Amino acid sequence: MVAGLLGYATIVVLFGLLNVVMGRSFFFTPAMFGAVLFYGLEDPAALEVAPGPVLAYNMVHVVALVALGTLASWLVSKAEQYPVARYLILFVLIFVAAHVYAALLVFAQPLVAGVWWQVGLVSVAAAVVMGWYLVTQHPLLRRGLAETPIGDEGD
Repeated sequence: MVAGLLGYATIVVLFGLLNVVMGRSFFFTPAMFGAVLFYGLEDPAALEVAPGPVLAYNMVHVVALVALGTLASWLVSKAEQYPVARYLILFVLIFVAAHVYAALLVFAQPLVAGVWWQVGLVSVAAAVVMGWYLVTQHPLLRRGLAETPIGDEGD
């Protein structure tokens, strides 16, 4: 859960900062995604930053990231027991990232057109923070990663 909450906090702070730097409300991005998901917003020019869409989107977002963080933590514990599970972790993370991005394109394509790079940047930052936390909390995994050879130079 902690990994998920750290990922969530990273996303909130970075989207907020990007919004402020671009001259928008700190809550512009969650308001936009919340309005799309729950209120049927189709035109970004009609967006009104209001508590309802912001809170609704944030609840979905925090639940999703806590679930993802819990899954990632479970996978890391399996990777400590079974080193081959590290590949499964990589696959799951790539799979989740690709499907989240695809869902944005399907459900919010007109709105994502101008912010796709922000979504990608913030998502990568959240993944790095979550990964850093999990590696620091799992010394067996950290040791295993340090001891794993990169390639077979002896062949």
